[in-house]
Amino acid sequence: MNYNILRYIITVAEEGSFTKAAKKLYIAQPSLSQIIKNEEKKLGVFLFNRSNNPITLTDAGHEYILWARQIISLYENMERSLQDFSKNEASVLQIGILPECSAFILPAPLKAFREANPKRLVQIHELSSNDIQKLLENSEVDFIIGLTHPDTFTYCSEPLYDEKIVLAVTPEFSPANKDVKEVDLADFADAPFVMMEEGQFLYNVTHELCKRSGYVPRAVVECYNLETAMHMVKAGVGIAIIPDLMSRLVGGLNYYDIKGLTPQSQISVVYRRDRHLPKEARELIELIKKNANK
Repeated sequence: MNYNILRYIITVAEEGSFTKAAKKLYIAQPSLSQIIKNEEKKLGVFLFNRSNNPITLTDAGHEYILWARQIISLYENMERSLQDFSKNEASVLQIGILPECSAFILPAPLKAFREANPKRLVQIHELSSNDIQKLLENSEVDFIIGLTHPDTFTYCSEPLYDEKIVLAVTPEFSPANKDVKEVDLADFADAPFVMMEEGQFLYNVTHELCKRSGYVPRAVVECYNLETAMHMVKAGVGIAIIPDLMSRLVGGLNYYDIKGLTPQSQISVVYRRDRHLPKEARELIELIKKNANK
């Protein structure tokens, strides 16, 4: 069975159009149509309902796609597995990571990894939790460092840190009692908040905790990057609700636990169970885990 034909048929199914699929595959549309017609003739079945717009799969087409995806996955895993025996050092290790975790988690392990693999390139994709999970779903990265994945069947999550939510403030917003370790969020109803962008985990958490305390946070700045938000807090722009891991990175601020139950999460190395993990990726993961346990 031809690998490219499998890929062509999957792409047509995903795009719902021969024209769109041909453009994505960089081949002529008539050629693509003929290749698939030949495959259908060889199999003795129709794979697509061409009268529909967009075109849809027949029952036989659904069965074909099911097997085609498995065959392609096996083929790609074979290639990735054989790379472990290759002396070619030109391959690239791809990592997705939350921006707030990158500076804290990666420097020491990457230094050790570079010393052992001086010619190996590591590309780091610093994106939101949703975006790095999409990279993993699409097999565009070897592994990610982010929230533990709830799907334990498809993904393997190796825990690194348990994190809790805390309040970060400058001295001017701190409680009168300097020795207090825990604060009531209701006391900060009039304070300006440095927020993450709408749709991000911390945006939702901040609104939920403030709502529980009887008010809507007065946002004065919204940021995409948590490290940027932390520097805004440090400059006195406002206060922020953050993961406690950030307190290890940014000094000059006071950090307080928040009264009542606050969301807790776990930062893990996450990778697909159905995709071969290169030996270099496994090596880097072990270095990351070792550094996390210090």
